[in-house]
Amino acid sequence: MICKKFFVLILTVSPLCYSASSDGKAVLFESKVKNKATSKKSDLFFALENALKNNKEIISAQKALMSAHEEHVLNSSPFKPNISAKTGVDMKADTQWRSNIDTDDKTHEGKNTGGVKSYGVSVSQNIFNGLSDIAKLKETDLNIKAQWSEYEALKQKVLREVSELYFNIVAKKQEVMHLKTLLESRKSVVELATQMHSTGSVKYLDLAQAQADYATTEGKLSTAKAELESLRAQFEESVGIPAPIEMSIPEKLFDTNLTASKAKDIAMKYNPGIIAATDKLSAAKEAIKIPNPGLVPSVDTKYSFDQSLRHKDNNRGHTVSISVSIPIYDGGVGRAKKRQAIEKANQAAVAKEKAIQETKRDIIAVWTNMEAAKENLLCSKKAVEACQLALHDTEEEFKAGLKITKDVLEAQEKLNNAKFIETDAEKRYFISQCSANALLGRMNAKYLKLKDSDFDYKTHFAKTKTNF
Repeated sequence: MICKKFFVLILTVSPLCYSASSDGKAVLFESKVKNKATSKKSDLFFALENALKNNKEIISAQKALMSAHEEHVLNSSPFKPNISAKTGVDMKADTQWRSNIDTDDKTHEGKNTGGVKSYGVSVSQNIFNGLSDIAKLKETDLNIKAQWSEYEALKQKVLREVSELYFNIVAKKQEVMHLKTLLESRKSVVELATQMHSTGSVKYLDLAQAQADYATTEGKLSTAKAELESLRAQFEESVGIPAPIEMSIPEKLFDTNLTASKAKDIAMKYNPGIIAATDKLSAAKEAIKIPNPGLVPSVDTKYSFDQSLRHKDNNRGHTVSISVSIPIYDGGVGRAKKRQAIEKANQAAVAKEKAIQETKRDIIAVWTNMEAAKENLLCSKKAVEACQLALHDTEEEFKAGLKITKDVLEAQEKLNNAKFIETDAEKRYFISQCSANALLGRMNAKYLKLKDSDFDYKTHFAKTKTNF
């Protein structure tokens, strides 16, 4: 009876996720997809949508982008007039001198006539500054565009990291489940070994081995639970919501028919790192075109109106002036800035080329890892199936007296290790898909069909640049 109970507990394991299609090829995650076929939107996509709204790194980048938009207003100020108004009261007293002829003394008497009140307004406007203001504003807008690209790259990085964290939690939960199942099996082995030792059927060494393996498995389970809680805490920090209790695997995350060669062509157009590097290079090239303000003429015009009131007098005046400034020497500042701009543009060009080369290299590595992970996953599922059959045979031989407790424990351990390998291979396969999407610029709301946050940087920029 005890042996029968032990046999049932040993076989109480999670169902395999492996099946074969009509052509003999393995089908990945078929059971999971079927279980979730009628469920709501994948928990992964729900988590990614919340990350777009709540992730602190993304929110911080939004604030930095909003601040960068103000640079357009600052650098467009030369195109707008400066207007100032002035008013004041100058307190003065009229003084009258009288000479005393007899004493040859000079005396004076003062009469306070009140203050001199004045007010006025002045308007000044730059007419020409060597076109440097136009070039500077264009460079500013290109820099803002580059920051838009960096913001998009950051969002894709965060979504990739959240996806990897999600799959790590799924894998760790499966590991905890396997360890719980194994611990129950080990407990049954200890109970069976204790009873058989009392009847003299097994030696004390077998009982001690069963007890030691039970304690080891219990320790592994405690460690796995602690690691799972740590991953959940990281998830909540990144996403802004607690990790769901039930976490489903999405049916489709990546186009598995895409070849590495085709992926390179897509990445050259849509890789966020390459796009950001290209925009930075455009801004750096525009900076070279900016004429040095210290070496080009400047034309300014100014209009002022002044009026002063004194006693009954009323004086007013209008002034219109045009000034032309022609610099002769600026101490070498202008030429140094030009050389500096050229070197920065060269640096941006190297950075773009580096981004392209790294992307090509990463595509080869990711595609290789993805294919390897897929093969490892299929092999690991077959290994789990084989270990389950081996455990079944070992249990039968144990009941017949042909195997000892140690043999059963070893068979259990092999099955458990096979399940760990399967879980790890599944995690690596999905994470490699996330990495592939990120390289292609597809780890974004548009490709994954996610609801993005309400912040739209183009709309905000359109509103900001008109706030004068």
